[in-house]
Amino acid sequence: MALVAVRDVVRDVVAELAPEELPLVDGLAVYDDDSVVRRLRRAKPRREPLGFGWGEVVGLLTPVVWLVLDQVAERFADAAVAGTTRKARGLLRRFRRGSRPPATIPSLTEDQLAELRRDLLDQMQQPESEEWTAEQVVDVIIRRLARGADPDPAASPVGPSPAS
Repeated sequence: MALVAVRDVVRDVVAELAPEELPLVDGLAVYDDDSVVRRLRRAKPRREPLGFGWGEVVGLLTPVVWLVLDQVAERFADAAVAGTTRKARGLLRRFRRGSRPPATIPSLTEDQLAELRRDLLDQMQQPESEEWTAEQVVDVIIRRLARGADPDPAASPVGPSPAS
């Protein structure tokens, strides 16, 4: 089963919808996934080495996409843990308490992608801006996840079919 890193999907989605935010993605990429999620989830502004305040981050696409995809990765990781034996589950829990490996999302079937699209649209009620809508963001996420670990957009199995 091919896995795709959350940070790779975030980068591709941001590159397509808000390329001006790529320096933010690159700045966050120096941190492990847990640190990035903690930084993006903070409710109160703090002194950040990113060079700008929390107010500037709130209106951006990067935090929305990263946090939503991290939740998706956690859901798949939890499902994988639930499917293991009792003994292995205990080992995995102990492992997860420490620093976890990079967040990943497995290859998904068309049905899983359709279900995920519905879930994401429900979650992303208000990430809209003048540049994008929630539906556009979700469509780009789903299209990127459909490619799986293949970074080549031309290889995407989802999208408009070629004219006959």
